[in-house]
This record gives sequence, structure tokens and C-alpha cells, in this order.
Amino acid sequence: MSFIDRTKEFFGLAPMDIDADDAYYADEREPAQPAYATNGSAAYAPRTAPAAHEYEPASSVPTRAPHASYQPTIVPVSLVSYREATKVGAPFRDGDAVVFEVTDAKPGHDKRLIDFAAGLVYAFEGSRMLKLTSGMDTDRLVFAIIPPEVDIDRSELERIAGLR
Repeated sequence: MSFIDRTKEFFGLAPMDIDADDAYYADEREPAQPAYATNGSAAYAPRTAPAAHEYEPASSVPTRAPHASYQPTIVPVSLVSYREATKVGAPFRDGDAVVFEVTDAKPGHDKRLIDFAAGLVYAFEGSRMLKLTSGMDTDRLVFAIIPPEVDIDRSELERIAGLR
């Protein structure tokens, strides 16, 4: 193997040999059966399948409910970079609806921010994520995420975003 091939393999630019791939998962391979055993049987016990993970249903997982006197608000945010994702996450975590615009975001960051917001909605069992500019004649990309047990009309979200 040449120096260039070894360098490509080191940086993950060349296809790896199957043996090298198997070595990565060495702890998952079954032990080789010995060629002979003193009593005529195999000298090892076969591996059993690992136990399946059991997860609690979502209804039994405790969620943080907002204080009874807390009135959720709608927080408008305009994002340019993925580094600003906390501007969406913190208010949503606190129980507020967030309207965020990613029109001016750097290339590639807009998708990451949308994926981040979708993950927030899923993780906190939010009620929904809306693309507020769908069906509108505009180049803007504006979304809204709404926390669980909060009922906000779409027209109110559009008004806060400056779409109406």
C-alpha cells in the first residue's frame, strides 16, 4: 500500500477493507469455535441476544408544566446563524410560543435551525410546528412552534410575524 493510499485511509477518504471494518466491531463478534475440545463439545457458550430496551410510555414520563398563573406569550425571533438557536429553545422551554424567521440565515443554517425547532417540538411534546409562509406569495421563511397545552390562533401568529 502506498503512502497516498494509507493517508487516504487514515482520513477516511478511501474505502476500508472488510477486515478493518470487522475489527471496529470486535466486541460484537462471536468468538471463533475451537478446532478441538477435550470432551468433544464446544469450549464456549453461544452468545445470547442482548435484552431489548424497554421504554416508558410517553404518558408516564413527567413533563414540566408551566405555573398555573403563567400566561404564555408569542416571542418573535429572526435568526441568521445556528449559533442563535438558543433564542428559539429558551422561550419554548419556558412555555412560550416562538415565531422565528430564517430568511436571512446563512446557507445551510436555515435547514439546521428548522430541524432544531422540530426536535424541540418533539422532545417537549409540543402541540405543533407551522410554516406560516406556506401558500403565501412571499420569499420569507417564517415558522412557529407552539408548546403543549397552549392554544394560539394561526392568524395571531401571522400578525406577530408581520405577515398580515
